[in-house]
Amino acid sequence: MSRKRSIRNRKNVRKDKSFEIDITSLLDILVILLVFLLKSYNSSGVTLEIPKEIKIPDSDSQSLNQAGVMIQVSKGKIWVDSETILDIENEPKKIYDQGNRRIVPLYDSLVKKVEQIKNLHQQEPDVAKKFSGVANLIIDKTIKYSYVKKIMYTCAAAGFKQYKFVVLAKEQ
Repeated sequence: MSRKRSIRNRKNVRKDKSFEIDITSLLDILVILLVFLLKSYNSSGVTLEIPKEIKIPDSDSQSLNQAGVMIQVSKGKIWVDSETILDIENEPKKIYDQGNRRIVPLYDSLVKKVEQIKNLHQQEPDVAKKFSGVANLIIDKTIKYSYVKKIMYTCAAAGFKQYKFVVLAKEQ
């Protein structure tokens, strides 16, 4: 009989207590999500679509890229803002001029970009940004320096005087 009373008393004791939720594990999950989102946040606003042919070099640099024209270079192709400008397999007759220093198809494309940016700024000065002269260079790490010099010379001749090399940041 004493056993039945103790069981009855347990039920009554449970009914009197209010139900409490332990939110410690929920807070742990929220903190982990917050850290992940802060780690993956990109404040530069520059998005990149890098072709498979390009292998970007690693770097310890911590600076961010600025908005500008994207020039992507692999062994066989050159792209300007995701548009193929030069394909070595379908090589035109004249690629270089000015003593083999300037790449003609790249120069022509960049001059058109400068004109487009300046015209857009004149039409919409409040919305469109002024021409900054920034070229974001995404260059395959196997490209020789002499070819990189030609690309930089061509950019400078077209009006892009500032170069930003896009690299992969090493994991810390």
